[in-house]
Formats: sequence, structure tokens, C-alpha cells
Amino acid sequence: MRYHLNASRMWGCVVLALAFPVNADPAVAEEAGQWFGRAVLVTLSNKSVKLENRADHTVSVTEYDGAVFNADGKPFLDKARYQVVDLTDAGTSSGGYKTFTEADGSKVFAKYVLKDAKLPELRGTFEFIGGTGKYAGITGRGDYHVVLISDTALWDELRGEYKIPGTVGRSRPDPAR
Repeated sequence: MRYHLNASRMWGCVVLALAFPVNADPAVAEEAGQWFGRAVLVTLSNKSVKLENRADHTVSVTEYDGAVFNADGKPFLDKARYQVVDLTDAGTSSGGYKTFTEADGSKVFAKYVLKDAKLPELRGTFEFIGGTGKYAGITGRGDYHVVLISDTALWDELRGEYKIPGTVGRSRPDPAR
């Protein structure tokens, strides 16, 4: 059996192969947006130490675990695990760290500072300080508003903005959804 090569068909295949290289990683443009998250958290542990240098001086570490939902229905940090480590030096400072973990394992890390405490409400600011997976290089900031529901449960609303640098070979959810 004899095969005849058609030159125009062969050139067509070469052009297609060059236009769509195999195993090429697509470039992903920078992503930026607004975020409104609503979360529920429960207390996992709390350790307080009383110091004697002044009256009622305690230092505490509290761990919380829960879930955050994107209140605008967008994919950014929607239905993600939400963990908080709170560091409080009574009467002087309060803040800590937040970790958001999506189902695919991608993480966003933030630090926060308490600005106003009028129990049962707490208000402050947060800053995205890094991430992994599709959130590598994330930056941004915002405000949070916590309402203490009980000794072990709280509600958190987070509003802010974020920016994820463009990369090659990483796909992200469509921010327009």
C-alpha cells in the first residue's frame, strides 16, 4: 500500500501544531476584585496566663475554626475553611492570623488587628499577606466585624479588596461569576 502526502494538508497540520503547542501553560492575567465574606467560627481552644505586673493583666491565645462564604456569590473564598489564631495582651493589643483553605488546597493567609471592642461586637482591619496554589502572591486588605454569639461561637463579616498577580500555568475561577 502506498501513501501520498498532500503538501497543503501537511502544512495545515504544521500550522495547527504551532498555533496550539502541546503541554503549553496558558498565561493567566492579574486578578483583582472586591470581597464580602460571611463566616461562622467556633472556639477550639483558649489559653490565658495572668501576669502580675498590673491588675487584671492577662495574655491569651485562642484558636477558632469555621467556614466562610462569599456573600456576593462569587468564587473567591467561597465555602472555604476559615481558621483564626487570636493573640491578645489585655489592655494593650489584640490581633492575630487568619487562614482560608479552599477545597483544592489553595490557601490565603491574613493578619489582623483589633481596632474597636464594644462587646459583643469587635471591629478591625485585616491584610492578606500571602497564599498558596492559585492564590500565590495575593495582596489586599479590608475590614472585619465580629459578633460574639456565645462563649464558643461567633459571626464574622469581612469586606475588602484583593489582587492576585498574573502567572503562567495557573488557572483561577472566573471572577465575573
